[in-house]
Amino acid sequence: SNGTHDEVDKSRLPEFVPSQLGNRWVSLAALVEQIESAFIEEYSHDSVELAEADTPSKRLKLVLETANYVISVESVQLSPTEKADIISRTYSSLFGYGPLDALFSDDTITTISLEDADKASVRHGQGDLVSIGPIFQNAEHYQRIISRLVADAGAELRPDQPYLELGLKIGDRLIAVNLVAPPITIQLNVDIRLHSKQLPTWDALIQSGFMTAEAAQLLKALIASDHGLLIIGEPESGKTTLLNLLMNELPNPEQVISVERAGETRLPTGMQRLIAKWPVGDMPAVSFGEQIIHALEQKSSCILLDEVRADEPQTIAPLLQMVDAPRQIWSFRGAIFAKRLQNALGMLARRAEVGGGEALIRPLYERLPFVIAVNRVGGQLRLWSIGEWQFKHNPDYPTYVSLMQVENGQLKRTGEPASRPLSLDNDFWSRD
Repeated sequence: SNGTHDEVDKSRLPEFVPSQLGNRWVSLAALVEQIESAFIEEYSHDSVELAEADTPSKRLKLVLETANYVISVESVQLSPTEKADIISRTYSSLFGYGPLDALFSDDTITTISLEDADKASVRHGQGDLVSIGPIFQNAEHYQRIISRLVADAGAELRPDQPYLELGLKIGDRLIAVNLVAPPITIQLNVDIRLHSKQLPTWDALIQSGFMTAEAAQLLKALIASDHGLLIIGEPESGKTTLLNLLMNELPNPEQVISVERAGETRLPTGMQRLIAKWPVGDMPAVSFGEQIIHALEQKSSCILLDEVRADEPQTIAPLLQMVDAPRQIWSFRGAIFAKRLQNALGMLARRAEVGGGEALIRPLYERLPFVIAVNRVGGQLRLWSIGEWQFKHNPDYPTYVSLMQVENGQLKRTGEPASRPLSLDNDFWSRD
């Protein structure tokens, strides 16, 4: 058998500690479950003591009291390390996110992928997903922890809502949760993206090879202009990272509204955010499209969208139909190659127009003239190209003109200048 199977089996093996009474051995996991059950029995939902324990340290004190009681009844011998481990596991299971807590606090982890209770994988940095074996006690434990995560993100697990896309802040990290449940899938699958605690700086992104200094100069000129921008890429290719960087450079953030599906961005001070809401209890949902309409009613100078998808054309129709629409910056999930992008955008504009006409095609290209593509290549996030839709050959249909693109692994200027005004010197455009 290969190594991974051995590891998986090992992670399921209980660790045993001796009990004083004869030679009964007690597994640590069983002890945690016992303390948990005793705690739940003692502090029911209407417990005054639990309600008053409104800080982590007060709750920890209650857990400690219950643990001491169970440990003495069971006459278990524990080293200080084992006891601390048991208390921390019990607390985490009762009030935190169980085995996910340790993963959330690991700054190197960027993705956690869960397939039911049995399979867990993580991505460190920009590497590949690596299996870490089962981390939940059983299906009930998994369901309970995921339900808590979903509730904290303002939604609930329910049969009529088998797909959820959520965001929340855990400690200093913004976390995006994508969840697919039965009946869409056989099992409950959860993908969790963890953003870094700090916004990456321009310098850090240049040093890491995400972009060049010239690309940073062009991006800063684009964000300082009043032109619309489209950031495009596949899932987990760096769109949100780039959007975060750009939105923090926007002039007059208090006149900007960010409309988001999951609330994954770090807003600059003064910027307003509208997030799509899932139905909870009797409260109805507020869709991404409805939040776009609310944003347009507020007469802002710029609207950010994170993210637009090809399968929801009606959501973007108001942005293209409105006569004096605000500046728009979209994050768009899709293919980054010009031909496929042009097909996808053309289709989006036709499907957004009732009757499928051509009326919204030109507004789409005029309102989002610059395209910034990001890509994940060999485990590395890269700024892939910056281009512009130019109407120089045909007044009705634009040509995609690449201003910068990756050639032989290097992001280079193509020698083509932008047709719209930007605060850059003319000699900026000379070919690399």
